[in-house]
Amino acid sequence: MIGAEALNPLVQEILRHTLDGRPAMAASLLDVVTEHGDSADLLGVCCAAADTGRVALQELFPDAGTGPGEEWRLPAAMADRLAGDPHRLFAVRFLTAYLNGDHGTALALFQAAETAGPQDRTESICALLAHVRCLTLRAEQGPATPDPGGLPT
Repeated sequence: MIGAEALNPLVQEILRHTLDGRPAMAASLLDVVTEHGDSADLLGVCCAAADTGRVALQELFPDAGTGPGEEWRLPAAMADRLAGDPHRLFAVRFLTAYLNGDHGTALALFQAAETAGPQDRTESICALLAHVRCLTLRAEQGPATPDPGGLPT
C-alpha cells in the first residue's frame, strides 16, 4: 500500500494528465501506483476518477439523479453497444454504480477487472479515465438535454 500521503498527489497528477489530454502520462503514473501500491490504491484511483465524473455529470445534467428514488442508469442500448469492449463497459458500469452510491457493485466490478489480469485491469482503469475526460469535455460546453434516466452516450 502506498498510503494516502503519497497516493493523493499521484492520483491528482493522473487526473490532471487525463483531463489535459495526456493519457500516456496518466498511464505511466498509473503504472507507478500498480508497481508500488496494492488493490486498494488502484481502487482509490477509480473512485477519484468517478468523483471527477460525478462533477462533470452534475454540470451536464444539473437536475438529474438528485430527487428521492432517482438513480443513474446505463441504457440497455449503450450496454449492448459496449458489449464487445469490456474495458469501456467496465468504465460506464463502474461510474454508474459509483454515482448511485452502490459501492458494493463498484467494488465487484473492480474485482472482476482485477481478476481478469493486470493488463485488463490497467486497460479498464484507463478506459474509466478516458470516459471521465470525455464527460468533462462535454460538461465544459454547458448543460445537456439528458436521455431520461441514462448516461450521455
